[in-house]
Amino acid sequence: MIGQFVSSHNCFGIIFMTRVLYCTYDRGSALTIIIIPFLSVAIASAILLWAAMRMLPSNFLGATITDRSNHTQPARQLGGLALVPGILVSLWVFGAEAGLQLHFLISASLGATVLWIVGFLDDRHHLPESIRLAAQLIASVIAVYGLGDNFRLLPDLLPFLVERALLVAALVYFINITNFMDGIDLMVVAGLGVPLALIAGFSLFGLVNFGTGSLAMSIAGGLAGFFFFNRPKATIFLGDSGSLPIGLLSGITFFMVAREMTIWAGLILPLFFIADATSTLFMRLAAGENILNAHSKHAYQIAKRSGWSVWLIILSVVALNFILAACALFTTQSGWRQVLAIIIALAAVTLLLRRLRSGKP
Repeated sequence: MIGQFVSSHNCFGIIFMTRVLYCTYDRGSALTIIIIPFLSVAIASAILLWAAMRMLPSNFLGATITDRSNHTQPARQLGGLALVPGILVSLWVFGAEAGLQLHFLISASLGATVLWIVGFLDDRHHLPESIRLAAQLIASVIAVYGLGDNFRLLPDLLPFLVERALLVAALVYFINITNFMDGIDLMVVAGLGVPLALIAGFSLFGLVNFGTGSLAMSIAGGLAGFFFFNRPKATIFLGDSGSLPIGLLSGITFFMVAREMTIWAGLILPLFFIADATSTLFMRLAAGENILNAHSKHAYQIAKRSGWSVWLIILSVVALNFILAACALFTTQSGWRQVLAIIIALAAVTLLLRRLRSGKP
């Protein structure tokens, strides 16, 4: 037990030790700037998760199995307890070197920490929706403030305060989308981890800033460490302590992509998550359901109950995300190329959602 504690307590040392290696490389080595943070967060997160499973009581944060559940085996909502600290430490160790400003690091970390704490309390005690929503709103305001006064997406169309209000609302929505979509094994890894890793790849070619790439790769690295525990059949879930802050940090990343590439790119990269959650919301509204009640009607959940294997669903989402990444790249072109890329992205997502909802593997 003592050895396990020491191992978990010092695993952040992996991140700091790799900082030394990080600094010994030529600053012109863009690949190193991205890969070392990814590997260090992935390893640190995996070690923390391994230690948490062995040190904490077996019934601590156990996921309840109900008639809406898409898992039939015992699992624990420990993912966020390890991933979020690992991601935040990585941002502070590597983010400034990659170009992230101090006020951004403070605001993003503070917002994520608020959701990490509230998410943990909700996993333990099931907090009222009003408290959850208030925490998400506060965290989103803090995170958007950290983008700085010069951060604008539609300066010629919207006044500053109106745009800020829309960014906060969009971020709250994306936080909830991430929470809603975390319903089967590896869905967040495939649905967010893959697009974020591709964003980091974009930074190698100057399509987005290194700071954006570093933020994306830190989150993707945490999800890579989570992969080994969340693969079918999962033994660990993210829980609200993981999905809420990861939704916040991912949403901020897509905002930054929207500014540095195109707004279309920022929307297309997470389009599967947005489309599944939003279409499900409107379908439930049309059916007269109370959208605040828990449900299991997302396209990927319907597919799972209809006989799709988890791996088939996840690999379909991964393949789609590579198509969406290519479409996002083409939105940087003008004229018909940009329009065609948007149409292809919408068509690809629509086809997969229809296929998932049809129940035919």
